[in-house]
Amino acid sequence: MRLVRRITFPWVLCLCCFCGTAAGAVTANCLGEELPEQLGLFLAIYQRSGTLSRTEMRNLLGYAARQRLSEFGLAALIGLTPFSAAGFAAIAFAGGFCLGFLHAAVTLLQGIAGILSFLSLLMPHWLCYLPAWAILAVQAEDGLAAMKPRRWLLATLLVLGGIWMEAYVNPGFLCF
Repeated sequence: MRLVRRITFPWVLCLCCFCGTAAGAVTANCLGEELPEQLGLFLAIYQRSGTLSRTEMRNLLGYAARQRLSEFGLAALIGLTPFSAAGFAAIAFAGGFCLGFLHAAVTLLQGIAGILSFLSLLMPHWLCYLPAWAILAVQAEDGLAAMKPRRWLLATLLVLGGIWMEAYVNPGFLCF
């Protein structure tokens, strides 16, 4: 008798993230000369990140808080629907697309040094965001309605810590 393995939900999320990463890298490479124009505000903040004033850092904190809390809230709402598994697969694809696009864009703009720049762009705050998303994603297979309050609190605290690190710690990493 032949044993057939079932593909588990975490593997589906990894596959979606990988496909999104490949699609993002291809998209960035296809932009070519238009890439700096498409990056716009992000490129301007990235290039002068070591010289942000207090007001600019507070504005960055507000921007990061609005962006990340809305992403977290949308993911939580998607997780409460009957389509939570499919929704988190789409989120994994979109997240992978953004990572692939960013990695390819920074590498195209800076060459081999872009790999280290990419890591410095993500490293401090993604040490908080990744576990928060993992908590939501693992629970999404069964729906987030059954998630314990302790896990909600932990995920929320991780996102808030990531926001703080993105606004105050990450600019210091980028000036190297």
